[in-house]
Amino acid sequence: MNKVTYDFHSHILPCVDDGAKSVEDSIALIENLVSQGVTDICLTPHFYTSEISTEDFLTKRNESFGLLKSSLPDDLKVNLHLGAEVYITKYLFSSTIDKRICIDGTDYILCEFSYDKNYRENMLNYLENLIYSNSLIPIIAHVERYDWLLKDEKTRKELLSMGVLFQTNTISLCDRKFKKKLLKMIANKEISFLGTDAHSMHRNSPQYFSQAQAVISDKLSSDFLDYIQSASKNIFS
Repeated sequence: MNKVTYDFHSHILPCVDDGAKSVEDSIALIENLVSQGVTDICLTPHFYTSEISTEDFLTKRNESFGLLKSSLPDDLKVNLHLGAEVYITKYLFSSTIDKRICIDGTDYILCEFSYDKNYRENMLNYLENLIYSNSLIPIIAHVERYDWLLKDEKTRKELLSMGVLFQTNTISLCDRKFKKKLLKMIANKEISFLGTDAHSMHRNSPQYFSQAQAVISDKLSSDFLDYIQSASKNIFS
C-alpha cells in the first residue's frame, strides 16, 4: 500500500503547550509514528496570538525543541520540522508576521480560528490578510471542526481558489461522524495534509495515522495517499 509519511500537525514538543508533558512522552510519540513508517513530523505547538508575543512564543518553542533534540536516541531516524498551530487574531497583524512561526520558515502557516459560525466573516477576512497582505499560504488545521465550512462547499471552493489549503486529523477519518464527509473532500482533492494532532498516546493517539490511511485506501484508492504525500513533500523540497 502507498503511504503518507508526513505527520503534518502534532503537539509532540515537551512542556510547551497542552501536548507532551515530558521528553519521555515526546519520544514515545515519535517512536510510535516512526514504527508506522513516518519519516517527517511537523512540530506545531499552539501559538495563541492574543496571549503571548511572537518572540516569547519562539523562545519557549525553541527551548523545548533543543531539549527534545538533545534527548533523542541516536537510532531514532526521523526528520523534525518546526512550526506552530497559530490561533489567528487581530494581534497577529499588529506587526510584520515572523515566518519562523510558519512550517520550517516557509510561506505555509498552519491556522486555527474560532469554530463559532458567527466568526465566519472574521475568519475569511483574516485569511485574505494572510494571503494578499502577507504573501502567506494558510493551511486550515482540522477542517472538520468548522461545521459551517463542512456544509458550505461553495465557500470551500472559493478558499481553495484563493490558495487556502486544508488539513484533517487522522482520528477524524476513523470517526463515523466525520468519515463520509472527509472522504468526499479527499476524493475531490480538497484536503492536502494529514496530521495526528497528537497530544499524548490517549488524546488524538498517533495510532490513528496508519488506520486513517487504510480507510482512505479501502474506501477510495491508494492514489489519494500519493496525492497527500506529494502535497506534503513539496513543502520541504
